[in-house]
Amino acid sequence: MARAADSEWIVLDEAQDPIPGDPQEIRTEATRLGKMAGTIRDQIALLKTIAGDDNIGRFADELRDSAAELQGGLDKVATRYEHVSGYLAHWADDLEDCQSDSLRALARAQAVAATANAPDAKPAPGSPPPRLTPAEEQQKAADDRAKHAAQGELADAKAQLARTKDHRDARASHWKQKIENTEHDGLKDSRWDGFKDFVHEHAEMIKLLADICTWIVTALVVVSLFIPGLDVATWLLAGLMFAALAGHGSLALTGDGSWIDVGLDVFALATLGTSVLTKSFLTGSTEFAETIASGLRGTAEAGASSAARAAAKGAGLVEEFDQAGLNRTWSPFVNYGRAVGEKFLAAGENTVIEKVSKLRSLAETFPDTRLFPNALARGTSFMNTIRLANGAANVVDEFGHWAGGSDLVNWIGNGFAGGVAHPDLEGETSPHWDEFGRLKELTTSEIGS
Repeated sequence: MARAADSEWIVLDEAQDPIPGDPQEIRTEATRLGKMAGTIRDQIALLKTIAGDDNIGRFADELRDSAAELQGGLDKVATRYEHVSGYLAHWADDLEDCQSDSLRALARAQAVAATANAPDAKPAPGSPPPRLTPAEEQQKAADDRAKHAAQGELADAKAQLARTKDHRDARASHWKQKIENTEHDGLKDSRWDGFKDFVHEHAEMIKLLADICTWIVTALVVVSLFIPGLDVATWLLAGLMFAALAGHGSLALTGDGSWIDVGLDVFALATLGTSVLTKSFLTGSTEFAETIASGLRGTAEAGASSAARAAAKGAGLVEEFDQAGLNRTWSPFVNYGRAVGEKFLAAGENTVIEKVSKLRSLAETFPDTRLFPNALARGTSFMNTIRLANGAANVVDEFGHWAGGSDLVNWIGNGFAGGVAHPDLEGETSPHWDEFGRLKELTTSEIGS
């Protein structure tokens, strides 16, 4: 059934088609569901044949039980499809009837619109009403009656359309409820289906929260590099990384996200674990060396010597330079620059600065004892491992933000469109690398479907 253009409905005070929809498409879907139900019924018949076959071997009982169990589930599915198919067919009929009624109301309105909306003849401002002849007065009275009748007919057409819309809404609600009631047939979705539905529904919000976690980690690491005395708590970084991994993992499992993001999160956690483990080795090596040193010269003396030498050497991780010509006004800036440089060279770890400084001091205090130079060499090796782990983690983190694009940046660039519950993360406001984006698309696939 051809529908009138949206512009035609203005005569009924409607900006567009008031009864939209395609009944034929609905019938096509109803037919498709009916065919699916028929296919399932065919499979049920085959299962019944299997269950009644006496020549299925020594696993006959197991096969019969499995066939009977599967048959019961498929029967519920087929029944659900049959019911929904019928409900959709009825809804298509109701929608078609409502559309026919709306076209009749439109035809009524269009037939009288010109007369009903005709302007009244009015004299020019300041002019007296014209004197009409008896014939003109009769014609004017007839025109007024025709206009009044047309206005009544137009009002009736609008009322007819309003009743049709109400009837359409009532039938739509009726069949919607019928279809929803088919879910109460004992056929339940699995927990995995429920999990997938939840992730699908909140995918954009999960993407945004995971991206926010990675940005917080980036910000904390960068800020801590420029604050010499600040160490970011390992548990905080690990918690944020695990949260990002959980989000990206959920999205990847359901086909809403890429496994590349999961791999980047795993790499970040692995480097964090490597750094923590290596710091524990460095701490243990330093404590062992200090214990030996205290036995050689006494704990207090060794501690005093260590503190003095550590202060004199400035942790020994950056090259010393002469400040003799500098004004006292600049010394705080110079000291801050040296401290920041030390922390950069120590991979942003105050623990590394402290432990390597102690090992260097002990090696200088006991140059003739091989134990302490060896301990310093091991400590330097541990420091290099931490440098490599933290550096790699930061490079991969920045690569992920740039090459893969940032959901947070896109959301901000879109003016926070969609709100927090369903944020709009599509857009080109974030830098990205197209080739890497295509790789992420190739690694986006649902698991367990």
